[in-house]
Amino acid sequence: MNTYEHDEIRDLLTLAAAGALDAEEQKKVRDHLRLCADCSADFAAWSRLAGALEEIPTPQAPVGLVERTRRRLEAQAAIAAERRQQRWLFFWLTVFAWGTTLLTWPLFQYFGDRVGGVVDLSWTHIGATGAWIGYMLLVGTIGALAAGFLGKRRMQEEQTI
Repeated sequence: MNTYEHDEIRDLLTLAAAGALDAEEQKKVRDHLRLCADCSADFAAWSRLAGALEEIPTPQAPVGLVERTRRRLEAQAAIAAERRQQRWLFFWLTVFAWGTTLLTWPLFQYFGDRVGGVVDLSWTHIGATGAWIGYMLLVGTIGALAAGFLGKRRMQEEQTI
């Protein structure tokens, strides 16, 4: 037997002692052990160690660990679902704010004189300042709602940390 085969078998001794080899490799190791006293001694030592390791008791998980872990994972999943829902809410609130901003000013321009004529007000009486004030109040209200939702979200995130 050459040195390469000997070193290869020596590398397999620990696995053979643990019974972790397939049938072909196990046979190869057994055949080598009949011829090599050094490897036989090493195999005997590894076998004693493997036997001693099997006798060590396996530690048990603390009572309730699985249930606590399951509840924690469910809580984390619920928080993640709520955050996804809030992200969509913020997205649609932002789309609504932009849409309101982009659509309201042309509507004010188009319908402003008609509404002003009915109540005997015109843009010249109200002036551009009044129109801008109304416009900014609407957009500011939408922004305040978004800020409120963001603040609520941030407080919830800080509580979970």
